[in-house]
Amino acid sequence: MRLGKVAVSVGLALALILQSAGVQGQAPAHVYEQVNADFQRGDYASAEAALRAALRTYPRDPHALGMLGVVLDAEKRYQEAETYYAQALRLDPHSASLLNNLGNHDLAMGNVAQAREAYLRVLALDPRHPNANLQLAAISVNQGQGKSALRYLDALPEEMRREPSIELLEARALHAEGKTAEAENLLGRVEQQGQGDPRVTFSVGMVEAGWKQYPQAEQALTRALDQEPANFNILYNLGLAAFHAGHDERAERVFEAALRERADDVDTLYNLARVESKLNHNDQAITLLVRAHRLAPRRPDVLLLMGQVSETLGYYGDAASAFEAYLRLKPHDALVRREYAFALARTPRIDEAVQDLRTYVQQHPRDARGLYELGVSETVRERDHALADLNRSIALDPEFTPARYARAVLLFQEGRYPQSMADLRFVLEREPENYQALDVLGQVDLQLNQPQQAVEAFNRAAQLAPQNRKVLLHYSRALQRARQERKALAVLKQFQQLPPEQPKATRGLFDYLSLPVQEQKTRYLEHLKRDLEMNPQDVSLKARWGEAQLAQGESAAALDVYNQILAQTADAKVLRDCGRTLLEHRQYAEAQKFLARALALHPRDARARLDLSIATFHTSGPAAALRELDSTPLEVRRGDYYLLRAQMLDAMGKTQEAARDLTLGLKTSPTRADLYFEAALFLIKHSQYRELLGLLDQAVRKFPDSPQILLTQAIAYGLVHQFEQSQKLLSQIEARWPEWSQVYLINAIILVGQAKAEQARPLLQTAIALGARDALAYYNLALANIESYPPDRAAAKKAIEKALALDPNDPYTQSLAGRIAYQEKDYQAALEHLTRAVRLWPDMVEAHQTLSATYRALGEKQKSIAELKEVLRIKQQIRSADQSPPSGVKNLLFSVPAPPPPAS
Repeated sequence: MRLGKVAVSVGLALALILQSAGVQGQAPAHVYEQVNADFQRGDYASAEAALRAALRTYPRDPHALGMLGVVLDAEKRYQEAETYYAQALRLDPHSASLLNNLGNHDLAMGNVAQAREAYLRVLALDPRHPNANLQLAAISVNQGQGKSALRYLDALPEEMRREPSIELLEARALHAEGKTAEAENLLGRVEQQGQGDPRVTFSVGMVEAGWKQYPQAEQALTRALDQEPANFNILYNLGLAAFHAGHDERAERVFEAALRERADDVDTLYNLARVESKLNHNDQAITLLVRAHRLAPRRPDVLLLMGQVSETLGYYGDAASAFEAYLRLKPHDALVRREYAFALARTPRIDEAVQDLRTYVQQHPRDARGLYELGVSETVRERDHALADLNRSIALDPEFTPARYARAVLLFQEGRYPQSMADLRFVLEREPENYQALDVLGQVDLQLNQPQQAVEAFNRAAQLAPQNRKVLLHYSRALQRARQERKALAVLKQFQQLPPEQPKATRGLFDYLSLPVQEQKTRYLEHLKRDLEMNPQDVSLKARWGEAQLAQGESAAALDVYNQILAQTADAKVLRDCGRTLLEHRQYAEAQKFLARALALHPRDARARLDLSIATFHTSGPAAALRELDSTPLEVRRGDYYLLRAQMLDAMGKTQEAARDLTLGLKTSPTRADLYFEAALFLIKHSQYRELLGLLDQAVRKFPDSPQILLTQAIAYGLVHQFEQSQKLLSQIEARWPEWSQVYLINAIILVGQAKAEQARPLLQTAIALGARDALAYYNLALANIESYPPDRAAAKKAIEKALALDPNDPYTQSLAGRIAYQEKDYQAALEHLTRAVRLWPDMVEAHQTLSATYRALGEKQKSIAELKEVLRIKQQIRSADQSPPSGVKNLLFSVPAPPPPAS
């Protein structure tokens, strides 16, 4: 609240000085009279000039010196004024008027203790001095000393005590003394007597606000506003009263009206932002705070709220920047330092954040929230430490549900399902509408093979969050596992009809990391675009924007951005990172430009050399790539170098040399997950499954959060017929990355290969709903439908038609289309598809067998026999021919490359 001080009467101050004017050695009385007239008109410059002229003639005139102090105070030139007060009091130390004006000066400076001392000296000279008693009463009230305030007020003249401002002060003194009823009665009388005067009504409202009687204050200030609708001070304080009374929509409207009166008032911008944030209008709040920050860049409260709102919006980089700026002004605020580190944890500076949080926890070992934030941050890299710190947080505060929830998620991800369930049930007992906890509980139930309990948990979560994509997806999967396929399809259809989720508030890093990929992407792009508009020359922001455009498929626009970067910077790290990004998005020629420039600056950069070799492989072939790779200095050749060299040698047909380098690479600790993945492809290609499992065990220990490595391991288990391990791992991957279509597709294809079509079918439907709308997905869906019991030929026909539309030149798809048509007794269509299949692949056994059956059904016996003879020929002449359809897991990773999903 903008509570005003008790007004000091400058006219009274000057009059007290004038009473003693005309003494010998002082300026003539007419000088003081002229100064007083100038002062009353607000002509401070003329008053100051007259006093300085008088002091040149009468330099030891204490009254002129004191009057000049008053004039300078009025001009807010407080430091100069203090010099003249000191001179005047040295000449006349027992002047009550000078001491009174010194007290007024100290109050204006905010030096309350010094002002009180000056006023007490006045009372020692004149016990009934009006202004000194009045100001001491106000100081006492502000310090909660009601009894002293009442004593000072009793010394005022009776007619002065009947003034509304003095009676309001008396009411405050009575309230401070605990005489609440008397205070409220007096306040009521003041307002009643001052009816029609908005100043009195406003003051009554301010007093009630000071007593924290916000609803009453809001009513009084509303009455004042009715009389002066455009009064900014009334609007501002009414907004505060409404906010504190919990009437947020009213506060919003009032602050907006106040801003129309004063568009650049920082306090109003700040408080309206507080209201908008409370109403969850955080986009509006951050806009207001940016305006306030531009007007007052060193306001700590603005910076702090900017950080908090940015964090709520998921703009963690902005939050960290705001908290950092706040800490430059308030370096000893430990709690904000903790929140600064936690915001950093959700940016690429996570290692720095973890170190800062550890330092905080060392200094505050009993702060449960600090331990929780450290534990959540550690889940990205150090899960063992994370669990220990979450355990410590819960030991300090067993009721701290965010830590319980975080621990439940971590335990779930580690496969410790009973312990996870215990924490989730604890959270749900206290927060029964926590749909996120219900969602994780349902996933735990699925892992414990309790699909019906999972259905119940997901059903409750879906009722609480019917627009949440992840919940609906999990619900559909649980219904499939519970064999409620019709309802599962209905929920899956509901999921498909949802628009991408919009950004919303999250409670922490776990929530952010578990957001659907589209929501994370939306938040990131909004944040990045805004930052780039504010910092158009920032190369690192441009690089991130270029990467985002590549991810969106806007290659031309992205390459334009990267060309700007190439012309703008000579920073080797930026160049290398840009080259790596371009490489990941298969922009090999452009990647070469950046990587070559980076190596020109730092020729011994082994990482850049590896990437340049990969780019060269794709633009110029394996021999040129190998020459580039072998430029790596001997002393920096590590496991990554040998793994990549093995791929190049294999591509050149030098299999034995490739195997030697692969073995050498694995012995020297490779550091890149992508090269482990390529090594796995090499071993799959050469059917070295035992070596493959060993490689992947090593890779998973090194990269426990790499989705590609985990998925490859699941496929490897399938290749060696360890289907139970494969299914278990696929279920864990699905739980961690629920919107990654590849997991469902691969799981389904493995099941199709095991003749488990009924189990595969819902997984394929889920994969397609998540975006796996390629020919392979529809082919396998058609196969699952036709091989289910009973077969669903109509669904199979619909799926194979989509596969044919996407890839009409695939012999497997044409052959399956012919088989479906044959079963439907549409023999003419069967002949068309099967004939095309054998044209595409003359030695395709399956197509010839189905052709034989089709001709037999048409009564064309000779043609049927001819096809059977062709089958026999193929089997005799091409015994090693691979007749596996694209559902075979051996070829799966080659035909369906796995894009990196969101981290979790």
